[in-house]
Amino acid sequence: MNDQFFVQLQGDTVKMLTLDMNLLSIGRTPDNGLSLPHPSIAIRHAEVRRLEGRWVITDLGNAETFLAGHRLVPHQPQVLEEGAIVQMGPYVLAYLPGPDAPAPPAEVDALPTPQDFPLLPLAPARPGLPAPPAEGSASVYLDYLPAMFSESEFLARYLMIFQSIWEPLQHRQDHLDMYFSPATAPERLLDWFAAWLGLEVDPHWPEARKRQWLREAMHLLRWRGTRYGLMRTLEIGCGVTPQITENAQGPYSVTVTLPEPDEASSGTTREDVERLVARHLPAHVRYELRFV
Repeated sequence: MNDQFFVQLQGDTVKMLTLDMNLLSIGRTPDNGLSLPHPSIAIRHAEVRRLEGRWVITDLGNAETFLAGHRLVPHQPQVLEEGAIVQMGPYVLAYLPGPDAPAPPAEVDALPTPQDFPLLPLAPARPGLPAPPAEGSASVYLDYLPAMFSESEFLARYLMIFQSIWEPLQHRQDHLDMYFSPATAPERLLDWFAAWLGLEVDPHWPEARKRQWLREAMHLLRWRGTRYGLMRTLEIGCGVTPQITENAQGPYSVTVTLPEPDEASSGTTREDVERLVARHLPAHVRYELRFV
């Protein structure tokens, strides 16, 4: 019998995975070998690989993977010993070798109970990074002129006029890539960038939500029209994980359940939620919105 992973959530075993492959990817999206659908799990969170008959686990740059209570250093493989406990977000993975896998250790039961709809807090807004103003009473442009001009006080002050105009422009050119990054772009450009990708943002969204939307834009487009894509869209747009139920009696029909939006705290209304659902579901799929 092959080695096994027991996946537990809130003390309950939700999945048992047999390790009959050489490489197992772990992440949030359904295309991973082990999918852990929770916002705290990265798209590609970690991987488990068989090396010389032993299993090793590697954090893929998230620094949010814990082995026996110790945080793993990104991209540093660690050997999984018998009974090893790995924690990623709210999930606990117990590694047990074959042939007879005993019950998972008792330590995995010590997890807090989450709310039915876990809220996803936004990161605080980043401060702006304007171009540094020209400093001093003499222009640095004097360094590019013959030494005889450095003795002219009038010329030193006169060149400051041009330096105060050109230096911010030069600074912008030197850091042009930062203007096209969701993490560092000026706030006034975020709506414009989203329009490039056909993923318009709500103008009432806070800045942190807009940046997260742009940061995952290609990921949202890749999964657009799927159950996971709709769930992730609502997580970012509403700050809460919805419950999406497919109607087995009526084909191409889903029910989306989520808390009543609080416009004062989240800036989201019922109309905003319905607009997101309508845009990111296939045109032939009917939907029902339920607010609790």
